[in-house]
Amino acid sequence: MEDDIIRLDTRIIYLEDSIQQMNMIMLEQDKKMDKLMVVVNALREKISELEEKKGERGLSEENERPPHY
Repeated sequence: MEDDIIRLDTRIIYLEDSIQQMNMIMLEQDKKMDKLMVVVNALREKISELEEKKGERGLSEENERPPHY
């Protein structure tokens, strides 16, 4: 009976350690995702700005040849 209790206690300790490690990994991933979301939002804003500038220039510039031709 005592061996069973020791075995169970050992398993509980390993499980608690595994849970703690997974928690740390999840916290790191959450921080990385927050940073990535900042980058994604900045890229979205930049794309919107470029699309607005393209719309302001109009379609006529797209059909013109570049000066080096």
